[in-house]
Amino acid sequence: MRIVYVLLIFLTFPFWSTGQNNWYANFSPGVDFVPPMPLIINQSGYEKISFWANYESVPLKAPVYYSYRIGFINEAKGWEAEMNHLKVYLKNKPEEIQRFSISHGYNLLFVNRVIHQKKYGSKVGFGIVLAHPENTIRNFSLDENEGILNWGYYVAGPAIQYGIFKEIALNRTFFIIIESKVSLAYANIPVKNGRAHVPVLAFHLQLGPGIYFRKKGR
Repeated sequence: MRIVYVLLIFLTFPFWSTGQNNWYANFSPGVDFVPPMPLIINQSGYEKISFWANYESVPLKAPVYYSYRIGFINEAKGWEAEMNHLKVYLKNKPEEIQRFSISHGYNLLFVNRVIHQKKYGSKVGFGIVLAHPENTIRNFSLDENEGILNWGYYVAGPAIQYGIFKEIALNRTFFIIIESKVSLAYANIPVKNGRAHVPVLAFHLQLGPGIYFRKKGR
């Protein structure tokens, strides 16, 4: 996961010198639901595999599901960088597929536009998929020591999301946030001697603590 944390810091770097008022950080575990989506696998020398994939995401199994966020709010509007650790495990494997998962994970890296309103807030985010695939297709296993810095990660495709949230202040420094959102992403990942096309729609529900570093009022 080291590459994920480096990229999260990189996403926030352009905002560090803005002098904005309300810098914050948040960590939110939660649960998610991934409905069936089409899966296409092309492998050299073989027929294409194409079917509707049923996934499980087991959000409470290690490595657990969560989001990290770093951002700022000024005059009720702001920006944040988010890393969402999503996982998918293929359930309905045809005989050609011995193993297919993206469990370290199907990471969604977003830059979010955030708007606070009186009772709740909303956000829209655009970003990328940073995927760590694990698969064995027709008894050919993917080498998981390739990719970025040989850590098994690949920049795999685009992602978007929309969410609504409720921030509950505990005092001027600490808060709890409840967030519900939907994300849609597409990943083009390697398999041995081929590629897999893996779109994922996910519904998320999160609850977690946060802290303000420079709160001067909105």
